[in-house]
Amino acid sequence: MIDRGRARVLAVAGALALSAAVVAIYAPALPSYFYHDDFQWLQGAPLFDATRWLDLGQYDHFYRPVIEVYFAAGYRLFGCAALPFHLASVGVHLLATFVLFLFARALTGRSAFAWLTAALFAVQPSYVDAIAWVGAITDLLPALWFLLALWAHLRFLQGGGRPYYAAALAAFVACLGTHETSATLLPAMVALELLVVPGGGVGGERPRWLARALRYVPFVLLLAGYLAIEYVVNSRSYLVKEGFYRFGWHAIPNAFRYVVWLYVGEQIWPSYVAIAVVGGAALVRGTPRVRFHVVLMILTLAPPSFFTWGNVGRYLYLPAAGFTLLLAEALFALHRLLAARASARAARTVTVFVAVALAARFAVFATKAAGNFRERSRPYERMAAALRRENPAPRPGDTIVLDPADLEGVPELYRDPAAQAVFCTPGIRVGVR
Repeated sequence: MIDRGRARVLAVAGALALSAAVVAIYAPALPSYFYHDDFQWLQGAPLFDATRWLDLGQYDHFYRPVIEVYFAAGYRLFGCAALPFHLASVGVHLLATFVLFLFARALTGRSAFAWLTAALFAVQPSYVDAIAWVGAITDLLPALWFLLALWAHLRFLQGGGRPYYAAALAAFVACLGTHETSATLLPAMVALELLVVPGGGVGGERPRWLARALRYVPFVLLLAGYLAIEYVVNSRSYLVKEGFYRFGWHAIPNAFRYVVWLYVGEQIWPSYVAIAVVGGAALVRGTPRVRFHVVLMILTLAPPSFFTWGNVGRYLYLPAAGFTLLLAEALFALHRLLAARASARAARTVTVFVAVALAARFAVFATKAAGNFRERSRPYERMAAALRRENPAPRPGDTIVLDPADLEGVPELYRDPAAQAVFCTPGIRVGVR
């Protein structure tokens, strides 16, 4: 009883310490203003209407009803204040970290492995924009649903029963309504069963392949319907029409560059060779869990790798989950290797030292990146100050004329939506002297 109580105290202390570390990392970004796409989401928030989801003719870029709900709810709760939205992003990140902890623990049965994975994921520097940039909630939320679906699916396969199956299905639907990368969730769920729970047992049973396949029928039907919607909507998107997103061999070097970003390495050809060798060895010689981690990384890296405009860090939020699971496996392998050649205490000391050093290195890079994001949002802060100075209380339909210097660094596309967000008033326009 005492041991269990002590374990709970340590768990709470660990969660608080990890949360404090995340808040400390993103503290430099919390005072940031809105940036780029944020203003377009805020512009549409007051006009939210769920019946619009049934009219695909109104969509010409992407179909993300859950994101529409998120910004509509945020607008009603926070108005056009930036800080609450930034805090909400940090909160979603902590939730995703907790779900990854649950998944890692269910996957291995070891709390130490789960804590290590969660800690390395929480301070990962490659995806800082996904948390610092309010509009990048489109990367945070789908990852939360994705990980939740994987965890619930794993618990169901381990004999958790129908509630976990229902939870996996609900998270699957939420993921589909949040981002296009959700198309990789079903393959990840299948890979999880085939590689980690190959018997497909539920409650000790080993059903035949047909019975196992039938479990996925609702997921397949939902995914097919979603892909049909996305085909209609995305075929109109400028990303496809103008060639910014297309299938091709360019995805391979993009994927290698993304992996280098994950461990904060150098973008040189020896790095890419090392990634290919290590990844291939893990797929061929690795344990079933290690193979799943590699497959998860490949699946989640694929969608952003087909962009032709270069790599974008916020897209690495979900791939970072597979990467940190793989990194935790490597650290546990190091511990086993050392324990076979030295004392258990020495093996544990060295492994903990390496893990802490890695986490500290990640945290330093992440904190720096969070501060850099604040600088990127300053042109909008300057524009907002100029707008308030020129017209402190504009009415809908007013045009506020600014000097070119006040608009430096603010693309014309975002000027009107930004002005409307500054005063939380629709219809305001920006002119240039």
